[in-house]
Amino acid sequence: MPDLRDFQAVKPVPDSPPKLAAAIARLGQTEAVQRQLQFFGRERKWINERHLEVCRIPAPTFREQQRAEFLAGIFQGLGHGSQLDDSGNVVVPLVFDESFPFIAVTAHMDTVLAPRSALDVAVQPDGTLSGPGVTDNGTGLAALLALARVFTAGPFPQTKRNILLVANVAEEGEGNLHGMKYLCRHSPYASRIEAYLILDGASVGHITAEALGSRRFEILIEGRGGHSWNDFGRANPVHALGRTVALLADTALPADPRTTLNVGVIEGGWGVNSIAPLARAKVDIRSRSAGAIQQVVKAMEDAVKAGVDTENLRSRDKLLTSRIREIGHRPAASALDGNPVVACLQAVDSYLGIPSRLDCASTDANIPLAMGLPAAAIGAGGRGGDAHAPTEWFHPEGRELGLQRILLALLSLSTETGRP
Repeated sequence: MPDLRDFQAVKPVPDSPPKLAAAIARLGQTEAVQRQLQFFGRERKWINERHLEVCRIPAPTFREQQRAEFLAGIFQGLGHGSQLDDSGNVVVPLVFDESFPFIAVTAHMDTVLAPRSALDVAVQPDGTLSGPGVTDNGTGLAALLALARVFTAGPFPQTKRNILLVANVAEEGEGNLHGMKYLCRHSPYASRIEAYLILDGASVGHITAEALGSRRFEILIEGRGGHSWNDFGRANPVHALGRTVALLADTALPADPRTTLNVGVIEGGWGVNSIAPLARAKVDIRSRSAGAIQQVVKAMEDAVKAGVDTENLRSRDKLLTSRIREIGHRPAASALDGNPVVACLQAVDSYLGIPSRLDCASTDANIPLAMGLPAAAIGAGGRGGDAHAPTEWFHPEGRELGLQRILLALLSLSTETGRP
């Protein structure tokens, strides 16, 4: 996850169409919008405090309810109606006219690691937040709350679109983008959402306009198990899995498009003096190309067969079963031609002097992009690092620029200004 320190290494955004760039500049220089852009500096302390409070509430994937209820309470306290939809997403509609479509601004609530107590998320003397999820995705959630407070303060330009703030569930890992899938496909708002702006992480140095696809699998190998001495010679699922993993590690992967394979979890066995009855591994395969992913899936299937066959040949019995179960699928998607969200962000970046680049990543934006809907994912500002690790950190320096970028892009998209 890049942060503000990477700015010197990236190329500036392309020049925006003159008409769009001029419209963004006019919007940004209006008195009402200037007041709104300055709001984030005045409310720095409030935003930082809400960020800390949210991150101290555990929200591991599939167990986000406590955090969702806390966020809903803040939105309601700011005077906005909020609700939990059927998937657990917190949905906050800002309705200016019932006939208008919506621009959705989303940030996922779940984290890979969760604090065991409130003290696991701390503020260091220099203002740095440390602890699980403070960058991914505490920054996005703090941004949603800051936007809600801005729209409470008002006034704002005449819009042609409503705004939907969404804190969604199940983005990480085996959550498989469940919250975003529901929002895009089954939510009562789905047919009325015109575009998606996804907030994920801190860095303002990128605009994710292309979806990196992934498929995730669980490999399970079963045997009879037994005593390490008395039953020596029985087929051992751990040995078969070890051979499989070694073959996977040696698999030749496509270089173009870049494709990756990772064995992230290995489990099996009861003790050092027993033959395991079961061994399992979890595998992540990623690429821009669905075809390249399928090529590696076939190699994985061959590796499992070879690992099992070799163990069976070396043993006096046979392994009972081996199977591969798909546990996650994030669709790949190329950049959309004429994506108005990307064009608007590029124009806003030019206006604010932010040197950003287009990139490809795996985010909640995978779902709308794969459906052909205008979308992009960006960071919410500040500096952060060590995402998905116990040492995750976030520093609010630069947050206001990120929030100004989000607000100006949102105001542009919700009026005619942001249409190239």
